[in-house]
Formats: sequence, C-alpha cells, structure tokens
Amino acid sequence: MSFVTKFGSRSIWLTVMTLITTTTVGSAKFPAQHMISWKNASVTTLSAQDRYSLRDVETTKKVAALTFDISWGTVMPPKVLALLKKNHVAATIFVSGPWAKEHTQIVKGYAQAGAEIESHGWAHVNYSQLSNRRIVDNLMKTNNVIQEITGTKPTFVRPPNGDFNSRSILAARSVGYTTVTWGTDSLDWMNPGVSTIVQRVTKRIHPGDIVLMHASDTCKQTDIALPAILQSLKEKGYQLVTLKQLLTYGKPIYRG
Repeated sequence: MSFVTKFGSRSIWLTVMTLITTTTVGSAKFPAQHMISWKNASVTTLSAQDRYSLRDVETTKKVAALTFDISWGTVMPPKVLALLKKNHVAATIFVSGPWAKEHTQIVKGYAQAGAEIESHGWAHVNYSQLSNRRIVDNLMKTNNVIQEITGTKPTFVRPPNGDFNSRSILAARSVGYTTVTWGTDSLDWMNPGVSTIVQRVTKRIHPGDIVLMHASDTCKQTDIALPAILQSLKEKGYQLVTLKQLLTYGKPIYRG
C-alpha cells in the first residue's frame, strides 16, 4: 500500500477545479459554498486542509479511532465484526461500493454493532489519476449504496491505496466528503506476521490517532492480531471511538 501525494508547481494546474462549478454527476451537484476561485493560486498558498488528508486529532486524551477497510471477501469481515462486538469496541468501517452492495447483511451487522460506516469509494483506483467527474461519480455511487443500507450518509472517504492530491481532496469535499488516511498503519494488508501487526499498532499509537487495519479476505492475520491489540490498548488506558467521535476531542490534523 502506498501513500501518494502529488502537487503541481504551475498555477494553471489548479484552474481545473473551476470545472466543478458546472459539473453534475447523476443527481449530485457541487454545492456553491464549496466553490473556490483558483485564479493566480498556487499549491503552496493552499491551507493544510486543502493539501493533505486527515491523519489524526490534536488531543492529550488517550482516545483513538480504529478503522478497517473492506473491499472484498466474506470470511474476514464477519470475524472482525464478531471480535468488535465481543469486546464492545466502536470502530469505523470504510467499505467499497461494490462489496457493500453485494454484502448488505454484513454491512448492516457492523452498523447495528455501533460501527460507523464510511466510504472507500467504488473502483479501487488512485484518485489522483481520475478526473473530477470520475472522483465524484465514484463517491456518489458508493454514497447511494451506503445510505440505502444504513439510512445514514457517509461523510468521510478513505481513497484507495491512500492516494490523493489537492484536486481530489477538493473534489471530494465539493460533495460533502473529508478525505481520511491514517496516523498509524498496522501493515496487516501485507500479512507480515501477527507479532508485527500487534507491535506496530501498540507501539505507534498516540492520543488522537487514526489506526489503519483491514477486514478483507486478503488480510489473513487481522483477526488473530486484533485480540492482542485490543487488550494492549485497554491496558494502556486507550478509549477506542468512531471517527466522528474522535473529532470531538480536539483539532483535526491534516498533514502529509
């Protein structure tokens, strides 16, 4: 998994965002309040929120958001759900649209267990390589699926592969989405060994952290590592909350 940010140096590059003012995808229109004038702008003049993803929250309290990406499979998702329920842990689940559409009962199970259901987009492609229209189309297709299943509109998107740039961040925000990546990567997607996953989370976690894990079938060790992670964080005095809850504890940090 790669973390990619790409910033152009020419101000003309940013003028592509003016296309948003006239873009409509399905029934989704870009709200006027999100329109930004890009004339004479440069990447270096953008705020951190416009350049980077949400990575963590500034707080001294021992709170963190445990997050899971799901794009495929029917074996690991229920295993992770069972562990979260058993340990009464609040989590945030980023689901891809096609997977959620095919496995509505699993998604409902997470929602009923108190998990926050957010968007992992539709196609598993890098957003920095997509046009504004395709980014919005990806988001709105998944948005419709999640809303139909849970009755709640998602407001966060974790872009596939953690890939984003300023343009994709602003395109997502134009339809109500904040781009989220992570502060701590468990590396469970690499299947590096249970002890490695446990140590990466328990040693790197910090107050206000957003922890990246996965519940897709390609991740073979997540369910084995999760109990030890939960026990260790409990002993350290951490409270695990949903992403929306985390934002109530302090200032959101947008960084590269």
